[in-house]
Amino acid sequence: MKKLVLFIFFIIISGCDRDNNNMIIEGQIIDLKNSKIYLGKVDEEKIVDSTNVIDGKFTLKTYINEPIEMSLILKEKNSSEKFNFFSEPTHILFRSSKEKFIFNAQIQNSKLFTELKNIENQIFKFNEKDLELLAEQIELSMKGDQKKYDSINQERIKINQKKILFIVNYSLNNNFSPVSAFIIHKYKESINKNYIEKVYENFTDELKDSHYGKKLVSSF
Repeated sequence: MKKLVLFIFFIIISGCDRDNNNMIIEGQIIDLKNSKIYLGKVDEEKIVDSTNVIDGKFTLKTYINEPIEMSLILKEKNSSEKFNFFSEPTHILFRSSKEKFIFNAQIQNSKLFTELKNIENQIFKFNEKDLELLAEQIELSMKGDQKKYDSINQERIKINQKKILFIVNYSLNNNFSPVSAFIIHKYKESINKNYIEKVYENFTDELKDSHYGKKLVSSF
């Protein structure tokens, strides 16, 4: 009798877990007929759900305690075709293509993903300018023009400083957003520890207690 009661209890608990999925990803991958797709947690390198892609469509579900970086992995668990995104407890719409799974990936109905994308677009502009200057430096190095080389090197330093200040200021001005904690954590190796501590102390109590808020504590 006790075994029967326990069995029924575990069935009920399992059913509740399925019903409690608070993030649903409905996806379409153009030109992909059949494949396997996985949903994983980036930090833990853990797969939380998987399903078959049938005629380019799939649905993945999971429960997240809070927004964290996750990934959609195509074909195999260890595949290089991995698209990382910032998760959110909502019904997410994902679109991409077979040939350019990562490059063409788009997510809709996620405010946090859009917020992070806007930040990364700005960071990309800084990085793009830095690469342009690096190319100039290489040419000058080959010509032996040390004076211009050093001048461009100073420009590169200023650009990277502007990038870091952009990240820090964004996090200071958005001290309630999970994206702020994530972006500071992502670039923490390039940010002065005093800045990281200042940003952390400015966070709301909820953000301090978040996944990335806790990770920041070890940075200072």
